[in-house]
This record gives sequence, C-alpha cells and structure tokens, in this order.
Amino acid sequence: MSAVSPIGSSTCAMGFPCLHRVLVGLSMVGALSACDATPRLPPVTLEAQRVSWSEWRAKRTAFLSTPGRPMSYTALTWLKQGTSSIGSDSTNAVRLQGRDVPPNVGVLLRTGNAVRFEPAVGALVTIDSMPAAGQELRTDAGPKPSIVSVGTAGFRIVQRVDSLGVRAWDAERVSPEAIARQMAPLEYFPHDSAWRFAGTLIRREKPETLAVATTAGVAEVHIIVGTVRITLGDAVVDLTAYTGTGPTDLFFSFSDETSGEETYGFRFLHAALDTASNVVVMDFNYAYNPDCAFSAFTTCPLPPDGNRIGIRLPAGERMVRYLADEEKSVRAKALTELVRSRGAAAPPTDSVGRARP
Repeated sequence: MSAVSPIGSSTCAMGFPCLHRVLVGLSMVGALSACDATPRLPPVTLEAQRVSWSEWRAKRTAFLSTPGRPMSYTALTWLKQGTSSIGSDSTNAVRLQGRDVPPNVGVLLRTGNAVRFEPAVGALVTIDSMPAAGQELRTDAGPKPSIVSVGTAGFRIVQRVDSLGVRAWDAERVSPEAIARQMAPLEYFPHDSAWRFAGTLIRREKPETLAVATTAGVAEVHIIVGTVRITLGDAVVDLTAYTGTGPTDLFFSFSDETSGEETYGFRFLHAALDTASNVVVMDFNYAYNPDCAFSAFTTCPLPPDGNRIGIRLPAGERMVRYLADEEKSVRAKALTELVRSRGAAAPPTDSVGRARP
C-alpha cells in the first residue's frame, strides 16, 4: 500500500493531545508572501523553554499511564458486519480482559459504519459512567467516543476509514507497579534550543483528505494542509504537514538518522503555526514516540514520502526500554525496517506526496 491515497472523508482522529498550544488559525488560501521571507522564531527565553518542556514531559508520562491509553490496551478487534458477542470468555468474538468482567457482557451489532451495543441482562456495565442501555456508540472519529466500562475493563469503537474496531483495555495494567515491571522510565535527550527551528508553511491551495498507511495495515484519515520548509544545516527540507488537534496545530510523522537505534522507528511531532507571519515553530525537543511503541493494539500513521530526514535529530523522546517483553523489542525493530524500506522503495510522487500512476 502506498503512503497516501485520496478518499472522500473529512474527519481526522489523533491519538495524542498537542501540549504546547498556539493562538492563531489556519487559512485555506494559497501560499502567502511570507513564504519568500526568512522565517524567525518568536522570542522565548531559554528558561521559559525549559520550564514548558519539563511540564510537557510530566503530562506525557501521565497520559501514557491513564486507563484507555496505550499502556493499558489489551486488544484491538476489527468488527464484521452483523452481531459480535463480547465478554471475558474466550468463545466471544470480542474478548475483554480484566478483573470482575463477566463471561458475557453483551453484543455489538455493526450496521454499515454504525455500532450498537446491547448489554447482557444483569451485567454491571456503564456507558460514559451511566448505567448501560441498548444504544448506538459514538466512534473515535468524533471528539467524544463512547466509553464502555465493566469491572476494570473498558472499550471504545475506533474508526479507520471504513474499518471499525473495538479497542479494549484493563485499568490495572497502568498501575505504577505494573508499569514498573514492563518498562524503564521514559528517557529524553537533554533539552537543546538548537533543535528549535522556524519553518515556513507552504500551503496547499485546498487541503486534501487522505487515507494514510498505518502500522496496523488499515488506513487512517488525515488531512494534508501543505509542507513546512525548514533549514537543517546546509539542507532545506520540506516536511508533509497534517492538521493536528486544532486549527493552529500541525502534526508530523517523521523519521531521522536516530530512528531504530537511539529512538523508535519513527516519531510524531506537533508544531505551532502563526498565521499572521506564516511561521511554524518546529521544536524537536517535543518529538515523541507513537502509540505503537507501547502497544501492538494501535494504528500509527507511518511517515509519508519525504518525511525521512537524512540527519540525526538527537532531541525529544528516546527509544523505550522494555524490561521483560522481548516481543515489543522485536516489533520495534520490524517497524524500523518497514519505514526504511518504504523510504528506499517509495514510488515516484507528485508535489503533494501522492503516488503517481
């Protein structure tokens, strides 16, 4: 599957919140004259940068250790059309793991791209903290997917283009003791303002909604708004930019020469856009591991063609160190090779990264 392919959807679901917000909005017009000017970083003291970065790191750790986030995942089961049973018993089409989860929790009825949940009689199930009744579940294609809970387990419906799945978790997997048995504390390169760049957004005349290849083999919806041009040493690099968590946030999936050795096979980055100046703040100190670095039950968008950066970027989150899970280490190496092979064998693309016929 090529890195991107056009589709007709306009939704975009992100798995990690942007933690350094900005104040201005995206415009859907052509490139501004600012594209021809040398971009300049907004003035921020080094002390303010370090304080913000430290706060982000603390929030990052809290995010990962929250039930319903990657470290707690126990399964990702894709739903077929029709009825699927769900519960702790292994005979169910969708199995939930956790304490106090009954063998039969209920059934999920998929009709087209809608999923209805019917709880089993007597099962102590809640939907969004309220006693469950038969109802259609909101997917994560919107901002507030329905959260179904039973015992220490929970699940929500994920939508990836025309694929619908059940992402399940167990809250007890992210207790401090459980995490300490799985992995070492997150490690980061030392903060260095030299890895904070001013880029220029070269806007597309019209943003394009695309189906982006992921580590799970299903496509995920993202919207390309253009490319961000930055200068790294003597090289000028154009990175494909997706819409992020809001109108002033850009999202990037990228790899560099640390990938697979010092860092994961690829990483994510959110960047702040100032539409008044058309300047994008690309601070690689905030680069972080994708969800698939922590769980196999994820759909992480692979870097698009052109987002393989040919230099070392020793900034941001380093490789996760697992203490007793060799499978995760093997998967990380496999994904690294996947990204590298895609970069080496990428098909010719047009100016916006679409594969040519």
